[in-house]
Amino acid sequence: METLATTFLEQLTATPEGRQHLLSISVDAEEGDEQGIFDQLADHVDDEDLRRIVLRHRDDEVRHAGLFRDCLARAGLEKQPVPDDMRIIRQIAVASPGGAGRGVATRRDVAERYALLLAIEERGVEQFPTIAAAFRPHDAETSDVYLRVARDERGHVAYCERIGRRFAESDADWEELVDRARRLEADAFVHVGLANVAYCTEQGWVDLG
Repeated sequence: METLATTFLEQLTATPEGRQHLLSISVDAEEGDEQGIFDQLADHVDDEDLRRIVLRHRDDEVRHAGLFRDCLARAGLEKQPVPDDMRIIRQIAVASPGGAGRGVATRRDVAERYALLLAIEERGVEQFPTIAAAFRPHDAETSDVYLRVARDERGHVAYCERIGRRFAESDADWEELVDRARRLEADAFVHVGLANVAYCTEQGWVDLG
């Protein structure tokens, strides 16, 4: 499966259209805070140091989206619309308890949201270096951006762990929330990945046959 994923990324990044598509997906993932969740989380974190971490995390996501948009612009490309079934943050939100419209109202909500954020950030730490390697032969500067964002994501994992554990009922409760979030994220990742492969094959950017 790992070899197939690597082949997919190598084929996708071999064309300008494929690189445009992948960067567009990355922009959407970083701009996925459509419900203003970080601001809601900040409102429910009463420790000032932790609140600053929440807002720093929010600002990092905005900055990352800007970096990916800059990569598109540098290549003379524009961000393209991404179908909903390939938008990982949207799919996770829809599948999470309460659905995409659920806000943050309790300490439990904070813990649950940070468990989901932890799973999402862990995926970025895992995936971005592989994407960077695929970009390297075609666009070394964009490759460096993915590695830079991956380093930030490792810091975000620590943010999520610190705040989520603080707001969970107990260490055992936190571990249970994280386990559940990882399963939810993994299911969404598979769904989005299959949709993406089908779309890119239809566009003629990849051929995994």
